[in-house]
Amino acid sequence: MATPSRPTAYQATPPSGGAAQTEPPTQTEPPARAGRGELAVFTWKVLIVAGVAALSIFLWRISGTLLLIFTGVLFAILLQRLTGYVQRATGLGHGWSLAIVLLTLVLLVGGGGWLMGTSMAAQLGQLQEQVTKAMGMLPDGWRDRIMEQGKEWPWMNQLSSFASGLVYVVGDAVVVMFAALYLAASPGLYQRGVVLLVPPRGQKRACEVMDVAGDSLWKWLIGQLVAMAAVGTMIAVGLWLLGIPSALALGMVAGLMEFIPLVGPFLAAVPALLIGFAQSPQDALWVAGLYLVIQQIEGNVITPLLQKRVVDLPPVVTIGAIAAGGVLFGIMGMFLATPLAVVVLVLVNLLYIEDKLGQPRHFPSDHS
Repeated sequence: MATPSRPTAYQATPPSGGAAQTEPPTQTEPPARAGRGELAVFTWKVLIVAGVAALSIFLWRISGTLLLIFTGVLFAILLQRLTGYVQRATGLGHGWSLAIVLLTLVLLVGGGGWLMGTSMAAQLGQLQEQVTKAMGMLPDGWRDRIMEQGKEWPWMNQLSSFASGLVYVVGDAVVVMFAALYLAASPGLYQRGVVLLVPPRGQKRACEVMDVAGDSLWKWLIGQLVAMAAVGTMIAVGLWLLGIPSALALGMVAGLMEFIPLVGPFLAAVPALLIGFAQSPQDALWVAGLYLVIQQIEGNVITPLLQKRVVDLPPVVTIGAIAAGGVLFGIMGMFLATPLAVVVLVLVNLLYIEDKLGQPRHFPSDHS
């Protein structure tokens, strides 16, 4: 007869009349090893936070350069699309088509500048004298209040420094010009370079996002250029008919400030109102009425016609983007706030609404 085996260290002695019950061995990690694991995880978290903070500080320090590069991207999109039109019309290669576009733009800008340069320079000088004279005619309380508000508003100081720092403006323009030229000459090269920064499984999606962003910026840019040309022309002609000095310079200012939606037209009207007031209060009222009528035409006729083919941002998004751009980056941020908002909306629609939520995107450029 076999003798019953003795219970092992992991086997309890069964009670009388019951079967043997076994318990699995419990293996606990040594406290020292567990502490080292928690310390490693905490260290990695600290390093990640420090890396994100350092990257944020670095991007903030070079924000001016990044804005210049983004401006170059906008002009590169313009050059690339015009080059594509020339290619389809002539059958030439990309290089020759780009050369034709550049030569045409140089002739237009250079010829127009040569024809209007002397007159424009004289009108700009006259504009400065008229504005200074109008400021001197204001009551002391109003003049002091305007000067105090100019000191309190950072973007007003940025605007003054931007207007006076011509050397820096020319240097920035050269950087933008060469960046746009190189980007337009080899767009595929730089797009592939950006795509390589994305993991392989997301590279196709990255190309799609970049294409949609480029198309949206092109539509926005076309709408802005048409609106700027229309508003600048109407302002110049209207002021000339009213007999306001420096009508051509004021029209150019109004066209350029139209690049800043909602806020730009009000800023462009200030020097015209001051010049009109310097002549007579009645002229100031006529100038105010002219700007009001033209803005109504732009908002109710020109913009609705353009919205059928270009990007139409929601007004709240536009106002928020302009305010944030002005506070963070000054006048340069105000000029580029709207196209940056276009890019952000593309990223939100494609990467979050479509990819994360699985919902169909609704971007302002997708008109039915």
